[in-house]
Amino acid sequence: MCANKLGATARRRNRRLLAAALCTGLLFIADPAAALTRDEVVRVANLIAALQPAFGSFAYDEEIVGDWFERDAAERGLIGAAGFTAESWKIAVADTFRGLAALAPQSEIDAIRAKLDAGAGGLVALSAAQKAEALQALRTEFARMLAFRAGGARFADIVRPLAPRLKAILDNSSD
Repeated sequence: MCANKLGATARRRNRRLLAAALCTGLLFIADPAAALTRDEVVRVANLIAALQPAFGSFAYDEEIVGDWFERDAAERGLIGAAGFTAESWKIAVADTFRGLAALAPQSEIDAIRAKLDAGAGGLVALSAAQKAEALQALRTEFARMLAFRAGGARFADIVRPLAPRLKAILDNSSD
């Protein structure tokens, strides 16, 4: 009888440990799309539009995002006032631009690839080794862009309503 009680106690303990492990695991695999909200996308768009006149053109790059945060913190503090920390700003901007990239039609991606391929033909002044290295760098960068775009699929629905505004802000910055 004692052995049955000990066995039942051990089984309960094991079930509790398993339940705790599953709950802990779920914390780490929670849907990342839930992390980006429409409000964050709106704040990102508003902040980029507000900071562009002072900071210049915006193109998504982790370094540019970090630089904008530091410069703004030293000057006006708009990003912090909007509720972002340096880390949450980096994440919100990255996720916003991943979502925007995911919304790009395949025809735009194909046009970028065609431009890269056409540009590769202009590498005639390079040695064969230099040309191979340059082509590999272009392929690697294009693959990174495709991965960035693919990673944005989970944010596309959140970003979609603001995509025209984000594109207008970016187009404005390249003028």
